[in-house]
Amino acid sequence: MIKTSEKAFLILSIMFIMLSGNLVMVSAQQENSNLILRIDISPSSIEQTQDVHKIGHVWLENKLGNPIALPNDIVINLESDNSQIISIPQTITIPANSEHAVFDLSSTGIKGQAKIFASYGDQTVFDTVFVGDRDVDITNDLHLVINLPTSEMNVNSQMPFSLYLENSEGVVAQAPFDIPVSIEYEDSLVTVESHDLIIKKGNSYVWGTITTKDKVGNAFVRASSDKLGADEAKEIKISSSAPASLAVNIFPEQIPATLTRDIEIIVSLIDSDGLPTLAQQDIKLEFFSDDISVDNQLDKKIKEQSLDGLIRKGEFSYHFSPSLDFFKENQTITIGASTKGLGVATDTFDTVKPITTTNPVAENKTMAIFTLGQIPTKSQAVVVYQIGMLAEKEDDEETGTITTEEEEERVFFPLIINENYGSTGSQQKINIISSNELLLKVLDAGLITAASSHGTAIIQTGQETGQVSVSSTIKGIGSATTTTETINTLRQEQTMLFSPTGANSILFDNNGRFDFFVISLDTKGRPTQVENQIRYLITPINEIVAIEKPNTFAHVNFQGSTIQSEDEGTMIIKTVPIGESADVRLEAQNTFTKEPTAKLTLAVPHQTMNPDESYSGIIQVVDFNDNPAVLKSDLRVKLDTTELGILQMPENVIIPTGKSFVEFPLGTTDKIGSTMILASGKGIVSDDYDVEVKTLATKLKISIGSVEEPVQLETPTELKIYVDDETQSAVSGATIKVISTDSSIMPDVITTDSSGTATIQFNPKTAPKISLEILATAEGYSEDSKKIDFDVSGTVEDTRTELPPWIIYGAIGGIVAIGGGVFAFLRKPKKQQDEDEIYE
Repeated sequence: MIKTSEKAFLILSIMFIMLSGNLVMVSAQQENSNLILRIDISPSSIEQTQDVHKIGHVWLENKLGNPIALPNDIVINLESDNSQIISIPQTITIPANSEHAVFDLSSTGIKGQAKIFASYGDQTVFDTVFVGDRDVDITNDLHLVINLPTSEMNVNSQMPFSLYLENSEGVVAQAPFDIPVSIEYEDSLVTVESHDLIIKKGNSYVWGTITTKDKVGNAFVRASSDKLGADEAKEIKISSSAPASLAVNIFPEQIPATLTRDIEIIVSLIDSDGLPTLAQQDIKLEFFSDDISVDNQLDKKIKEQSLDGLIRKGEFSYHFSPSLDFFKENQTITIGASTKGLGVATDTFDTVKPITTTNPVAENKTMAIFTLGQIPTKSQAVVVYQIGMLAEKEDDEETGTITTEEEEERVFFPLIINENYGSTGSQQKINIISSNELLLKVLDAGLITAASSHGTAIIQTGQETGQVSVSSTIKGIGSATTTTETINTLRQEQTMLFSPTGANSILFDNNGRFDFFVISLDTKGRPTQVENQIRYLITPINEIVAIEKPNTFAHVNFQGSTIQSEDEGTMIIKTVPIGESADVRLEAQNTFTKEPTAKLTLAVPHQTMNPDESYSGIIQVVDFNDNPAVLKSDLRVKLDTTELGILQMPENVIIPTGKSFVEFPLGTTDKIGSTMILASGKGIVSDDYDVEVKTLATKLKISIGSVEEPVQLETPTELKIYVDDETQSAVSGATIKVISTDSSIMPDVITTDSSGTATIQFNPKTAPKISLEILATAEGYSEDSKKIDFDVSGTVEDTRTELPPWIIYGAIGGIVAIGGGVFAFLRKPKKQQDEDEIYE
């Protein structure tokens, strides 16, 4: 006969089994509830093309973020909310023992965005992918800038110019869409290469060429854009090296008032900038003076000597040396020249009291020397040297003498010599010296004849330009020096480095390239044609460019990857003339700020990775609006890490032409730690990405609730079991198995609820101690076990209450009915096989 206590335990056990069984079934339906589904679309923005992109990533990870590899295939359901933009497969399978799977996204070439959903069990996650450029309205913040190398030009010349976009902060900006620009200009003076330029979407500037005509004046260039509602205008001064006027110089400046005095009159041609220039045709001169006597003598000398008074084509001056009679002392006389179309020019000289070198007052003898301040290259001119003394000029009507004072108060006063001073032979006393014969040579040193005070030397300039000194020495008298400059108004005197985005910045395009100009400038800083090809070595680009004859500039488009510069923010560009007889004076350099228009974005779908696994990374080029930048040429990207030995990846990857991104392999070693991946490319903003490689921290931890000891022999005792992970987070869905050789367990297999808790009953069969071994397992976690001992009281109560049979059978029937209802409600036929496996 069944004892009352045994009947009660049987009834309670049946009830517990029924309820526990249903709990097990519920838990069985929540597969892998401790795993988190993840989806990542990298890159999230792709170019607007019809193509297939293998950029979808799905995986399962634990609560610590580690990717989890399961022992069986996992099927993930996929869905796109906008298949007209992006279509995807309906499912993707994560293979057994693999951490992740990659699926294709097919773009249709239509601009837009789509959400990509991934579902597993009761989890649904999504990521968003953008196709084409995202609209950004920044037009109100943009304005046009006209960028000119110089505001001055010569007639019949060319120079580059650019139009670029700038925002309100003065930063060069990218065009959010194609921006047509209209160009207006003074068409009587200049022409522009194109009337309608377009700043292409994603670019920041365009450039063109301004060509001047054969007229001088002030021209303007105006650029406007209807889309931006902005305009900009710049002025260009156009000058000419053609003769614009005359200049007269008379040497020496003081002439003794006696008979038959030679003077040197030089009439030269001056351009619109006041520089000496060459005659483009013969120019006939007319001479005059404000002194009637001198004027008559000039006319007489011209007639007697049959002088034509011509400045001949290709020459810059006319030298006239008349012998004139002067009767008055202390007189200022003006002599001038005129010609049709060039006007009138004059100069003056003074007549002074004649004094000879033998005069007692002529003690402090010295010299003076005169020549033109500027002389064109390959031209002849004169140098006039004069003997004199330093004296204080005082008129003494009674004695006619000149009294001398301290040197600092004295002025130069000419002296008449009593003998011939020659530059050759036995009479050599005169020497004329040039400081640089490449610039200026002395052809004839000349002489000073007796009864004269000055001599005239003939000089010839070379083809080089620059400052040169001319000195004169006379034995027994002293020396004097003057400085002149040999010039060529059309000859290159300078080199200019021109960037289309401003004087001090270099702008790299999306492909890491930049435009650059080398311009030939004359003495006035105007673009000028080169007489012969000029070649330059450009550093740190280490390329050779040439300005070809008869151009004024050279344009080059460099790849930023060729720049050998350690400074990421700035670079010093230097142009060095090379070749035979290279003119080192034309060397130029400038410091430019690097201004990229694109940046790299680095993405790794798994920010936390397991050791000794294979993953992938993505590197993409985008503009500053984060839109994909499709490359026009291959781009090399350098990859590196801040910590060695953690990751394995290639040192360089190539983003191919026509694409904006590329995937690269990324592997982990057995080394644990955090590191940063660095991506850099020449002319493009670099990027970095933090990743962590850590051990799969998934160990389960078992703990139990309190139990009052000793427990009673043959008496069911309730025990709560808790399962957590290493972070003390509850683990739901963990399977608990309890084993005991000296107790009966109800149930011996159970699953934790959402709080990580499971409740069992154990019935001790022996005393004074019993042992329970608890095993916990869960998908994605390493198992844990725990052995527990309980003290058991050996006394069994004799007094038992006999339950009436109707209560027993009624309870059993009620339990069966309730259990059947719950089972019918919760049963899912598709899960039956899984449930059977769990019970097994």
